[in-house]
Amino acid sequence: LVNYSGIGAAIGMNHITTRKYVGIFESLFLARTVQPWFSNKLKRLTKTPKIHFLDSGLLASLRDLSLDRLHGDRGQFGALLETFVFAEILKLASGGQTRFEFSHFRDKQQNEVDIVIEDTRGRIVGIEIKAAASVSNSDFSGLRILAEASGERFVSGMVLYDHHKVVPFGERCPLCQYRR
Repeated sequence: LVNYSGIGAAIGMNHITTRKYVGIFESLFLARTVQPWFSNKLKRLTKTPKIHFLDSGLLASLRDLSLDRLHGDRGQFGALLETFVFAEILKLASGGQTRFEFSHFRDKQQNEVDIVIEDTRGRIVGIEIKAAASVSNSDFSGLRILAEASGERFVSGMVLYDHHKVVPFGERCPLCQYRR
């Protein structure tokens, strides 16, 4: 989630300058700010935007993330994987005639959906990305809350994870692998 003051402090800039740099990165298609998805049905949501760096290789290089370091730190790998998947979905979506809005979902209890995709007719798909070889029922909590809040507009939700099996985990919520 975006904290311009925190980012600025880490690199010796104030939040105003940091926000301007993020705007420059966006105009160069290096980054994309993703606004939170919200519904009037849910009052307790985090309304902070999220930034995705669109070139995961460049991001890994800037953060000095070697393969060895990524293998040893699933948190770093998970963040990099999320931004990679977001960039790939964004590329796929840009090639068609249908326009999509991208957002993310997070409530005050930290239930989240990494990517929320909404088409021009209001249909919603939620994608949760896990850098793990297994998942549990709780990994679907954000998708369930999103499905409940969006009602009939919710088409599907999925959890992408590091395994070869595709497993249904309830109605409209398959568990999908992101590798073969």
